[in-house]
Parts: sequence; structure tokens; C-alpha cells
Amino acid sequence: MRKIGLALIALALAGCQSPQTAVAPPPPAAAVPPVPQQPVVQPQPVESAGPLKQAEVGTYMDAQEADLREYLRGQGVLVARRGDALMLSVASDRIFDNAATSAWGNAFLASLYQVLGHYDHTAVEVNAYTDATGSAEQNLAVSQVRAKAITAALARLGLASSRLTANGYGAANPKVADPKDARNRRIEIKITPTPQG
Repeated sequence: MRKIGLALIALALAGCQSPQTAVAPPPPAAAVPPVPQQPVVQPQPVESAGPLKQAEVGTYMDAQEADLREYLRGQGVLVARRGDALMLSVASDRIFDNAATSAWGNAFLASLYQVLGHYDHTAVEVNAYTDATGSAEQNLAVSQVRAKAITAALARLGLASSRLTANGYGAANPKVADPKDARNRRIEIKITPTPQG
């Protein structure tokens, strides 16, 4: 009985003490959104469109143009037709992140490979340009490195090296009047038919 009485007194005294401030658990650390990981783009196996005769060049390039427009829709890549040649133009800053190809650039090149691999009777000329912010020698070197990086990437994906040409032109042929304008930093890819007979 005495133990129960002591327990009741202890409870009564505990109720009379000033309430202690409850210590809240520390707030969770601010959630840092994960860095979005770009999926590694693996090209699908590509079948040839078949042999190309001179009389079929127009139809062949029409089909290739349509496929390029479909594969590259909404990506900011200009697709133009000049006679039987196709011209793609894209800002270098989209393809490259400093010296390496960007995640977007890798996805772009994989999509481009899908079309170029199918239409395998074409030559692919990669022309790289810079703006005029650096010296002429630096600009020429940067443009050559970028053009070669693109052709090397396309070859790694499976495009025959014999179809590829890389040219770096530095700040030559500016796209806009101001030679230091960033819009002059671009990659132009010229695709021309190579019929057999």
C-alpha cells in the first residue's frame, strides 16, 4: 500500500512541475532534387534502305528528309533541302558541354545515326564553325576538334568511316553579321547521295 501511495505522490509532484519544452526532432534536411540522369541512348539495329540508282535519288532523298524531320522534331535542329543535298544546322553549344558531347548531343547523334544508317548511300560532311571571340588559330582548332568528335561518335555508333568527312572552319562564314555572336557557333551537316550507277 505504501508503494502505491509513494507512486501517487510522485505522479502528483510531477504534474506540479513546470512543463518542459518539448524538443522537436530536427527538421529533415532539405530534399535536394536528384540530378536528372540522361538515359544512355543505344541505337537500334538499322537495316539498309537498299541500293540507290541515279534515277531514284530524288525519291531516296525525299524519304531521308522526311525521316530526319520526324526523328529530330522539336529538338531545334534546322533541316533544309538544297537540290538533292540535305543540310542540318544545330548550335554547337547544344551538342557540346565544353570539350565533351552533352547528354543532348549524344541523343541527337544516336537519332541521326538511325536515319543515316538506314540511308546508307549518302556521304556525310560535318562542318564546324565558331564565333570570333578567340584568336583565329584557337577558333580553327576548336572547330576541327568538334567536327572530328562528331564524325568519331557517328563511326562508334556504326556509321562507315568512309562516308564521313570532318571540316573545321573556325569563325569563317558567320551566320549573323556580328562575328562574336554566339549564333555563329554551329555544326552544319551536309548529306549528299552517292548512287551506284
